[in-house]
Amino acid sequence: MSEPLPDPRPKPGFSLPLSRQRLIELGVVVFGVLIALGLDNLVQEVRLRGDAHELEKAFKDDIGAALENGLERQVVAPCQVQALSALTERVVASEGSMEAAPASQTGNLVFAMSQPYRSPVRLWTTSTFDRALGTEAFKRIPRERADAYSALFSQIEMGRENNAAEYLAAAGLAPLAYAQNEMNVEVRAELLQNLALLDRQQALTLLMSSQFIEAAMSSPAGDDIRAELLAHQSEMGEAGARWKAIYGDCVDLGAIDRLLEMAAL
Repeated sequence: MSEPLPDPRPKPGFSLPLSRQRLIELGVVVFGVLIALGLDNLVQEVRLRGDAHELEKAFKDDIGAALENGLERQVVAPCQVQALSALTERVVASEGSMEAAPASQTGNLVFAMSQPYRSPVRLWTTSTFDRALGTEAFKRIPRERADAYSALFSQIEMGRENNAAEYLAAAGLAPLAYAQNEMNVEVRAELLQNLALLDRQQALTLLMSSQFIEAAMSSPAGDDIRAELLAHQSEMGEAGARWKAIYGDCVDLGAIDRLLEMAAL
């Protein structure tokens, strides 16, 4: 049996009967989708850049609060040195017994126990920066500024840790708030050790506050910080009066003037 002859007729192919008008309509749809996507990305980018701007404003608020904490440490440093010197002399000079040391003023803070030594109790806030890390808004902050903020908030974190160590050392002075009938060698040595530790923490905090103020002034937020300080000179004067009322005439109010001079440069 012979094989069938091939069909000479062309086989029908798959084709879309697209007219010119249909092609134009399809092109319009495609371009419309692309434009919509581009506009959506643009709107998203604008929103994220706005969020980045708000983040920087929040950063500057926290930096400003930390700068005020640093200024307070500079103002009250002479009082702290004077208080530690007086407590040290009391411990060294005591023979067998020791009278209770006078209680320090604590401002509007209320403590259950008498406080023979006072150091500023302040918040060193980094939560805004911590929450922002890794977010899309944070990525929109230029790298140079982001690095500068990171360095400043690292210093704030160190200040918080140093404050915690200072509070712990101050707790070791609690026996000085009460009369000691028998001041033996062990008790005297422990008190002197706590006084030395507290003296070190006080000096370290003072040094760190100076370094932070200089870093904040030269940071990307420096212009805004200077303007804010100069705009609130009267409030800084009021803060100085409050510190003087709490700590006494030993305060160094010249630290406020030095800060304002730095802001005016």
